[in-house]
Amino acid sequence: MEERGRAVRSRVAFVPLLMVLLVACSHSKGVTIRMDGRSQTVETEAETVRQVLSEAEVALGDLDRVEPDLWESVQEGMEIRVIRVQEETEVEVQKTPFERRAIKDEALEVGESRLVQEGVEGEEEVVWLLTYEDGEEVARKVVARRVVVEPVPEVELVGAKGLLPSIPLSGTIAYISYGNAWVMRHESGQKRPLTVSGDLDGRVFALSPDGTRLLFTRTIGSALNSLWMVSTVVVGDEPQPLGIEGVRYAEWSPDGDKIAYSTAEKTEGAPGWKARNDLWIASLEDEEEEVLPPSSGGIYGWWGMNFAWSPDGSLFAYADADEVGVIDASSGERTTLLSFAPYYTYAEWVWVPTLSWSPDSLFLVTTTHSDEGTFDLWVLSVDGKVKVRLVPQVGIWSSPRWSSGDSILFGQAESPDRSQETRYFLYTVDRDGSNEEKVFPPRGEEGLVVEELVPWVGSPGGGEVIVVKEGNLHLLDLENRSWNQLTIDGGASQPRWAR
Repeated sequence: MEERGRAVRSRVAFVPLLMVLLVACSHSKGVTIRMDGRSQTVETEAETVRQVLSEAEVALGDLDRVEPDLWESVQEGMEIRVIRVQEETEVEVQKTPFERRAIKDEALEVGESRLVQEGVEGEEEVVWLLTYEDGEEVARKVVARRVVVEPVPEVELVGAKGLLPSIPLSGTIAYISYGNAWVMRHESGQKRPLTVSGDLDGRVFALSPDGTRLLFTRTIGSALNSLWMVSTVVVGDEPQPLGIEGVRYAEWSPDGDKIAYSTAEKTEGAPGWKARNDLWIASLEDEEEEVLPPSSGGIYGWWGMNFAWSPDGSLFAYADADEVGVIDASSGERTTLLSFAPYYTYAEWVWVPTLSWSPDSLFLVTTTHSDEGTFDLWVLSVDGKVKVRLVPQVGIWSSPRWSSGDSILFGQAESPDRSQETRYFLYTVDRDGSNEEKVFPPRGEEGLVVEELVPWVGSPGGGEVIVVKEGNLHLLDLENRSWNQLTIDGGASQPRWAR
C-alpha cells in the first residue's frame, strides 16, 4: 500500500511540470505594426497576421492591403505593414482630332483644290480611376469615355476633271456621296451637288418618275430625321422641308403628284427607332390620307415594314419579318400572299425582304427565308394564284428586282450557306425561270460585297444597270456585257434612276 501511494504521488507531481513545459514552449513574440505613418511594437501569442491585427484592434478598409498576407504565420521580430488604399475618379475633357477627307471632284481641273468644309476638333469626356496607397498615387486607368462634341471632318475637293471619260446616259441619275445628294443628267461628266449640308441619313432617297424632284431625309434636330425636297433641274435650288419628321419610308406616286410615307419615333436604345407601321398618302399641298393606322406590327414590328407602290398606283406591296402581301391603296385592305419563317439574327437588326413590281403591276419578286434556313427567290401574283420559288438558295442579300419586261435581275451568293458575309454575282432570269445567266462582274473579277450589292438600280427603259463597286458608280450594259465607271470620288451610294 505504501509503494502504491508513492506511485500516485509521483504522477500527480508530473502534471504541473508538464504544464510549465507547455507554457514555456508557447512564449509570446515581439511584432512591429506599421500603419498610418506610425509604428507600434506589441507582444503577442497570436498565430497569424490576421489575429495580430485583430488583437491590436486595427480596422481594415475594403481596399487596404497587408504585408505579409493575413494568413501568414507570426514570427519573432516580424514587421506587419498596413497599406491604406483609396480610389477616386477624375473627369478630364480631351480634344479629339478631326478627319481629313480629300474628295475627287470632276468639276475642278487636275491640280486644283478647294476647301469646302473646315475641320473642327471634337471633345471627349474621359473618366479616370485613380488609386492611392498611403496617400501617394500609384496607378490610374481609363474606365469610361463619352463623346461630348463630335469632330467635324475637313473636306477638300481635289481636281479630277478628265480622269474619267464622260459616258452618255438616258434620263436622270441621283446618288449620295459623303452625305450629300448629287445628280447627273444625259452624261456622266455633267454632275453637280444638290445639297451641301452633308447630313443626309440615306433612309429616304427617291427621284420623282420624271427625274425633276428628289425626296430625301436629313438628320436635323431631336427627331429621327425630317423629309425634304429639292429640284434636280433648277441649278442652285434650295432644299425645302416638307414638315414631316421621323420618316422611315417615303416614295413618289407613279404619276409624281403625291408621296407615300411611313413613320417611326426616335428611341435611345438600338436600333435607334421604333416603327409606327403606319402608311400615309400626301399631296404636296398638305392633303393627307391614312392608308394604314399606326400599330405595333407583327413579329419584330418595332423594326418596321418595307413598302413598294405598284406602277399603276392601286396597290402597295409590303413585307415584314415573316410575310409578304399587298395593301389596297384606297381602302387599306391587307392581303397576305406568302408567309415564311422569320430569320433570327440574334442581333439588334431584323431581316425584311426587298420588294419589286413587274411593269404591269401583276407580279412581285422577292426573297423569303425557308424552314430549312435557305433564302429563295419567289415570284408572286397579286391575285394569289401564282406562288413560284423561281431560284432556290440565292442568299440573304439577293435583292431581286424586275429589270425590264419579263427579265429579273438578282444577286446570287457565292456561298449560299454563308450568304451574310459572302460575295455576290449578278444574274438575270426570265419570269418563267428560263435563261438564267451571270451578267456581273466580268470574268476573273471578284463579286460584290453586301454594301455594293443592295443599291443597284436599273434604267427606266431596261437593259442597263448601275451598281456600286468600291465606292463608285458603274454602268452595266446587260446586252453588250460592257461596263463603265461613272464616278471617281469613292463615296457614292444609293443610286436612283428616272427617265
